[in-house]
Amino acid sequence: MLSIFRRGEEFNYGVECVLLISVFEASLGHAIEDAILALQSLMEEFRSIIVQGTIGSNFSNGDSEYTHAAIIRFYTLQAFEMFRCSPKYKDMWKSKFQPITKKSLLIHFNVDPVGTELL
Repeated sequence: MLSIFRRGEEFNYGVECVLLISVFEASLGHAIEDAILALQSLMEEFRSIIVQGTIGSNFSNGDSEYTHAAIIRFYTLQAFEMFRCSPKYKDMWKSKFQPITKKSLLIHFNVDPVGTELL
């Protein structure tokens, strides 16, 4: 099976975490850049349990209520929980994201290939 991001056995299984964020307009600029850098730094610190992480702003011209997103693939559900429940993640969220976030949505799901053929 071909994985969404890359080919390779380590990308066939795991837990996909999608974080959608809507920030206050006044926070666009330095505050959100600082928050994104903090999340990137934290992902680097936890790289032994993260397969891949991507963070960016929503540049869609549509009427989207979310301004930024992060997609992080973890090796296991336990790795995802270790990251999400860590004091470093909680502190980073509380100090960097919470003050500038209007709305957020966290979705996570198992990635388990079914069969060997690409649909």
